[in-house]
Amino acid sequence: MSWLFVVSLCYMYNCWVIPLRCAFPYQTPNNTATWLALDYTADAVYILDVLLFKPRLVYLFEGFWVQDLAMTRKRYLAKWQFKMDVLSLLPLDIFYLRFGTGQLLLRLPRLLKIQTFWEFFEQLDSILSSPYIVRIARTLTYMLYLIHLNACAYYAVSTWEAKTWYSEPNGWMFDGNGNAYIRCFYFATKTATSIGKNPKPTNNIEFLFMTWSWLMGVFVFALLIGQMRDIIVTATRPQTEYRRLLDDTLKYMRRFNLPQKLQERVKMWFVFTWEQQHTLDESRILNSLPPKLKTDVAINVHIQTLCKVQLFHDCDEALLRDLVLKLRPIIYLPGDCICRKGEVGKEMYIVKVGQVQVMGGKEDTEVLATLSEGSVFGEISLLALSGGNRRTATVRSRGFSNLFVLSKNDLNEAIVHYPEAQEILKKKANKIMRENAAREKLSKEQDMAASIIINNKGVAPETPRLVHTVIQVMGHLDFSARTLAQSNNVSSAETHINSNQTQKEENEDPDEKKFECRVTVHREMSQ
Repeated sequence: MSWLFVVSLCYMYNCWVIPLRCAFPYQTPNNTATWLALDYTADAVYILDVLLFKPRLVYLFEGFWVQDLAMTRKRYLAKWQFKMDVLSLLPLDIFYLRFGTGQLLLRLPRLLKIQTFWEFFEQLDSILSSPYIVRIARTLTYMLYLIHLNACAYYAVSTWEAKTWYSEPNGWMFDGNGNAYIRCFYFATKTATSIGKNPKPTNNIEFLFMTWSWLMGVFVFALLIGQMRDIIVTATRPQTEYRRLLDDTLKYMRRFNLPQKLQERVKMWFVFTWEQQHTLDESRILNSLPPKLKTDVAINVHIQTLCKVQLFHDCDEALLRDLVLKLRPIIYLPGDCICRKGEVGKEMYIVKVGQVQVMGGKEDTEVLATLSEGSVFGEISLLALSGGNRRTATVRSRGFSNLFVLSKNDLNEAIVHYPEAQEILKKKANKIMRENAAREKLSKEQDMAASIIINNKGVAPETPRLVHTVIQVMGHLDFSARTLAQSNNVSSAETHINSNQTQKEENEDPDEKKFECRVTVHREMSQ
């Protein structure tokens, strides 16, 4: 591709410079050496292209890339392009020795290498993500080049008339004021585009020139402008169809006086779908491809998403290839209900973009979990196992979300040819159901235990009499003893009362003796 750009650049140099130097006095004895250096540099690129690059271009033959040098060289030598490349290198420059370096028409064969120029634009068109820009640029190049040739011809005719007796100086001829090329290019642009207000021709030569310029403008430029219009229409066709469908839908809803809120949601869906996919019907694009290419495209787009589903781990790759074609993208708006608790499950969902919320509680107002990109839910419903085909929770879209959907019918249609995969999927589904049931059971037990602790208002067993007797015997109760006496919940089979500090009563005698003791109480817990 880089070499094609270099060759095309040299070709563009010859296309623009040769007519320019033939008509305008831009080549002088002072800069002839510079012009010749540029000319022969371009010729050297032509020679390298013919000898080294073109004979080594690989080509596709019966589905195989041919890289053998002998075969690629033989193919290039047999092509019409080789003959044109050789003609473009005709060494007519040798006649400079006879006629001088000012005879630039001797370099006109260099313009025969146009096929390389076309090849460059074709390659550029195929590798860019937006080829329409390349097509418009190519059309503009053709248009500007035709105006360039017309400007050179206008200056040449004006110069010829000024140097001969054929015509007296008049308003149609270039008067020599200002930059010659810019003035002539402006005149050629007005003539080719039929803008008008040009000086009127005064003789036959001028009439012929203007007639030719107008014909070129009417037919050639009309063709180029029409081609440019087709390119723009093709580039904007999907967006135009999207706008038309959106307008028709809004008109339909207004005709039946649907609620404004519903209209806004429909419009929101159109806008978000277009921003995400730049198409409203992705399947239409894939259906235009052959089955093999359609499968390859779908695999590259969706296989990573399908591999995230635990149910399909270690399944046959052929089954996954069939299932990939069954995935359908669906876009949900904020608050849309994807599935409801208790309904029969007929689809499995894979979150591609956005987040969905698993709802619970009374009237499904409590958020139990939030699933993000790559999450999967509803896979057990596909196999219609006993007790597993009903939705256990309501799932809503938190914001804008793009989900892939695999229906039960599509799975059955694909899996019927893989009996081993059916058994594997059923075993995995049963295992997943047991794990889910175990988690739910554990969660319920934990919730029940917490509820018992919180709501238990029963009366604790009474404190044994022996404890009260010992406490009454003690003249001075420490902090632990008082706590024990006032507590109604004695859960330990053995209670240790440590008297570490004697507290004074308000009427206590300062000289009264103090004592501390350790009391151990044993009692049997009532069953």
